[in-house]
Amino acid sequence: PEPSRPAFARSFSNASSSPAEADGDAGPSDLTLGLVAVLDERAADGAYSNFLLSVHETCRLAERSITSTLEQSIRGAAEDEAGKRGLAALDSADDVFGGAGGGTPSAAAVNPHRKGRDALDPRGLLAARFELASSRALASYVSFRGHLAADALCRDHGALSDARDPYAIPSGPRDACLDLLAVVKSACEDCISVAGGDLFASPVPPFPEEEEYVDAFGDRLAGASSSGGPPSGPSSGLQLDVERMFVERTQVYPGPHDRVGLTRNSVASGVLRVALSSYLECVRSSVFSSLGYRQVKVDAVFLRYVVPHFVRDDFGTPEANACSCVFNAIDDLVLRAGQRCFDDEVIGDDNYYDVEADEIYTPFQLVQAFVEREGVMKRAAFTADD
Repeated sequence: PEPSRPAFARSFSNASSSPAEADGDAGPSDLTLGLVAVLDERAADGAYSNFLLSVHETCRLAERSITSTLEQSIRGAAEDEAGKRGLAALDSADDVFGGAGGGTPSAAAVNPHRKGRDALDPRGLLAARFELASSRALASYVSFRGHLAADALCRDHGALSDARDPYAIPSGPRDACLDLLAVVKSACEDCISVAGGDLFASPVPPFPEEEEYVDAFGDRLAGASSSGGPPSGPSSGLQLDVERMFVERTQVYPGPHDRVGLTRNSVASGVLRVALSSYLECVRSSVFSSLGYRQVKVDAVFLRYVVPHFVRDDFGTPEANACSCVFNAIDDLVLRAGQRCFDDEVIGDDNYYDVEADEIYTPFQLVQAFVEREGVMKRAAFTADD
């Protein structure tokens, strides 16, 4: 999929027109739409994502301060020229905020003789509007970053159906996985530069031992390897229905009224969910050779190993299942690839025979050898020096 930008531009299309716009002059909405159109056509990806984050931060700061600032300005005008200009300003405020509620005009709400004991926006409508605008801008940022990561994942996806060499096995995770994690790293850096906090959830741990595979990678990925039994084949029928009952439902895109928090955990998990969901659509429309299915399995093991570095389950917060939902999306990729592999014998078989080396490797051993190469993890994760 191509990185998508129009969703944010469309959020401005429903803005109410000002009197100047009704007369044919360029109003604030026209200027904003023109700016977004120029960014859509000419801005680099980094500039566009920075613009979205800047809009979010502007709205977030306005939510906190603009009501009190306007209130102070209107009070100052109300005390000038015996209140003549102040009354005109308060009449304009009625049009913006809809009065003080219950049919009470803002002139009654902002009484200059009560010395600040009244509020301009007692129902908090202005703050709520800025909060929603801030959340929508951040959701657009997360979606755009996720589409960039999905574009990297899908770039060489067609090679996974190549069946010319039936004995080929993966050498390690694809570079696309590193590109995905590089986008997540960049998003974390953007988030921390604005909101502060930690760059990552936890340091990347040493690669687990074989007896720890199930705890580290989950039963759906490591169950066959740890049991030592024969390949189980792809899940289907009743077994698949039962598995779906116990899988945490994942919301990929926030709804129009959902609040998206500016935290590293929220942003990183959102980028990963969007990227993996988009890549799942590529998987569903493809067929896989034995090499392709095994490559997806190796990629999944690598992502399961690195994801806890960026995302964790923050219990008691809206991100209580952030990491678990990403894990489920990764597991689902392997499941769907197995259903579309035309070589049933490799499904669930984690023993990959290398003809040239006359050795048997598991996907976990391939990932371990990959992450132990010098310089590899600098692309995929933060280090102690960052």
